[in-house]
Amino acid sequence: MTAAVRSMVWIDHREAKLFNVLGGDHGDVVINSHTSVQRLHHQPSKDAGHAPDVEFFRRIVAALEHTRGTLVTGPGNAKFELKRYIEEHRPDLAPRVSDKEIDHPDEAGLRALVNEPI
Repeated sequence: MTAAVRSMVWIDHREAKLFNVLGGDHGDVVINSHTSVQRLHHQPSKDAGHAPDVEFFRRIVAALEHTRGTLVTGPGNAKFELKRYIEEHRPDLAPRVSDKEIDHPDEAGLRALVNEPI
């Protein structure tokens, strides 16, 4: 993706924080997983201990429907599972989504990435 990022998702298996999804002065969005109260085994394969929360991913993707570009980040494998979900279920959005490894950013560091060219 070469366009500036217009939104960003920080995701783990419990919640997704969506920054600048609507642009302008609109507030950020937090989406909680239905499985957040369950004990999850954080393993690289969806067959290795837990199944992705499809409804969780569906709600995230719905919030990203009209974005020009989205950066997905966060700890563990949740970001990769979300990207895989988008590629399989919403291939029309896949070219507008990229991921990036970020070491323990604070909220200000995450917000600085929203309009950064990647």
